[in-house]
Order: sequence, then C-alpha cells, then structure tokens
Amino acid sequence: MVEVNHHNLRWARDTAKLSRDDAAKKLNLTTSKRSTAVEKLDKIENGDKPPTQSQLEKMANVYKQPVVAFYLDSQPSKGDILPDFRTLPQQKQDPEGSARLDILISEVKARQSLTRDLLEEEGQEPLAHVASAKDFTDAEYIAADIKKTMGFELDQYRRTPSQPEKAFKYLRSCIENVGIFVLLISDLGHPQSNTIPVSVFRGFALADSIAPYIVINRKDSKRAQSFTLLHEVAHIWLGSSGISGKIHDTDSNLERLCSRVAARMLLQPHELTELSSLRSVPLENQLSIIQQFADYRNISQPMVAYNLRLEDYIDSAMWQRLQDKYAEDLLDKEQKEKEKREQDKALGKSTPIDPNKVKRSSLGAPLLDLARRSLATDILTPTKASILLGVNPRKVRSFLYPNRQGRSI
Repeated sequence: MVEVNHHNLRWARDTAKLSRDDAAKKLNLTTSKRSTAVEKLDKIENGDKPPTQSQLEKMANVYKQPVVAFYLDSQPSKGDILPDFRTLPQQKQDPEGSARLDILISEVKARQSLTRDLLEEEGQEPLAHVASAKDFTDAEYIAADIKKTMGFELDQYRRTPSQPEKAFKYLRSCIENVGIFVLLISDLGHPQSNTIPVSVFRGFALADSIAPYIVINRKDSKRAQSFTLLHEVAHIWLGSSGISGKIHDTDSNLERLCSRVAARMLLQPHELTELSSLRSVPLENQLSIIQQFADYRNISQPMVAYNLRLEDYIDSAMWQRLQDKYAEDLLDKEQKEKEKREQDKALGKSTPIDPNKVKRSSLGAPLLDLARRSLATDILTPTKASILLGVNPRKVRSFLYPNRQGRSI
C-alpha cells in the first residue's frame, strides 16, 4: 500500500507560509479533551497518525499542492528538476509559475515511475526508438525516421485546415501508438491551483525506454501544441529529457536540433518559396501573409517565422520583429484570459464543462487503458490509481468508467 510521506506534509505547510495554528484552523481541525487542534496536526506531520483522505484533500487545497506531492519519496526541489532549455528571462519572469512547474514535474515523474512498473509487470519490452537517434545530428534523417516509425502522413495532418484540433488529435494518436504517453496539463489539478501559463513552459519530455512521457501545456493553441509535441518527440528519439519554452533564443544545440526536426516534419523547405517576397512588405502585411500560410497548413505562425529564418528567407532583424509581436500577442492573450477568469469568479459564474471529461482527455487513452487493465487484474490498487490519474481514490472507478456508475465493475 502506498503511504503518505509525512515529511512532505510539513514541507507543504512551510511552502504555503502557514504557521501550525493557522494551518490547523484552515484545515478545520478541532480541539478535543485529549488533544488540541495543533497537537493533532503535529501527530500527522510527525507520522504518528496517518491523515484521512478528507484531510489530505483539504491540505491540497489549503497548501495549494497536488495530493500526489504528499506521496512522493522526497520533497519537490530544484535538484529534481529536468534539464531546463528555456531562456533565463523565461525562467525568471514568473517565479510563482516556475515553482508550480517544479511541482508539476515531480508529480508527472511519480506517474511515470508507476506507469513503468505497471508496464514491466505486463512484460513490456524496451522501445527501440527511444534514444535511437542519440548519435545523429541530421534533422532530416531524424524527422524521416520519426515519420516512418509513427506512420505519420503530412497530408492527413493538413486535411482539415480550419480544425487544428483534429490535426493535433491525429498527430497525438500517431505518437501514442508507438508507446509514448502524451499528457495535456496546465495546472496542479485541484480547484485552487493556478494555471501555469504558456509563457512559463510549453512542454517537457521524460525520456524512458519503457514509459516515455511528454507533457504539453494545455493552454497553448492547438497549432503551437503540435509543434511542441513533435519537438518533445525529437527529445525522446535523442534520449534526452528536458523542459522547453520558446523555440528561439536558445544556446542549446540540442534544443535547436529538436526544433529543426519538428519543423521538417510539419513543413517542407520548398513550400517557403511562396513567402520569398516577404522582406519587401510592411510588418502588418507580413503578419497577414504568414497567418494565411500557417492556417492552411495547420501550423503556428511563430513556427513559420522560425522556418523562414532557418532557410534565410528573412534576416535576424525581421525575425526579431516578428517574435516580439508574437510574444506580445501571447502575453495579451494570457492577460485577457486571467481577467476573464477573475471576472467570472467575482460574478459567481460556473463553467458548464465536465472536469472529469477534460481530465480524461488530458491524460490520454493509453494511460486510461493501462489503469483499467491494471485495476481489473488487481495489479493496481485504487490508492495507486489515484496517484497515476490524479483523482480521489474513492472516485477512481467512476472516473475510469463514467457510463457504469452505480453498477458492478
């Protein structure tokens, strides 16, 4: 049975900057004849008394941590964080968002570890394509091998230009079919956790021969997600874990290679001849032309600009102007979304979206199927399943079988 790491409970309280008295009040612990509320909290934090599931959920909300953080072997720390390929300004501009990203990575690492155990129990062999390109630096070669292995067809990806969601769904299925788990996550999974904005991270990869994981920021646009997803796939092929941010201004040759691989999979260099006269038009016209070109191919505008710079169709000054504009648009979009959330909260508006449906979509079919198989064969307990899926242990079965509630499973 998976047990709570009581050291992490004290760490979470300290991280939330709450005294024992304040925490006990916020957790609704009461004083009785035998012990005070603070003494009850001390017993839980010292490991003398295990917390109930209800208490853990309250702690998650009060401390603004995911429940899974309480089960980790060690406290999330900078030492556990992946190689970070984001630029320094991107790492530092949002300290709170970066702190939440640290915890998210620790949470996903815990899920991946459990996933690997379950797959090994089923007899899963190492995946041949993980780290298969570690000795190569030719983006064309790596992109071709990824396409062949996944059965990816560019024409199929571009079939519905007005529906980038379908294009992303097709790409995601190709990747999941070769044993890579793709998760879409943008928060820590409980009501009071704040969204981790796209300006903090776009994606990260956990390279592993049995259970490779890719996490994409769910708040990003679908077209941008597609590029990031392929960028992270290149990381898996190269056997290199890491956090990715903007596709430009990086000193990492590895990161540049992954971006070139993703670019070659979604766009052929000869197609850029359509934009050969771009230098001679004003910025607003450039933006409009790039938008039309990108929309038709189900790719993002920054990705097109990146390719134009790679092929020397635009100079560094034009590239910088375009990037500044796209960065400005992204920050403006995030600010508007934040203001809308705050306004909706103030007005008491409820979102008519089924959060479990969103979470199931975010986790992906392969992970859900693995959880169902493992539960059915008693390899996985509801407690462990709650760590794998990020849901309450009591609600694991209804989460996995939404159409069978109230029936025997």
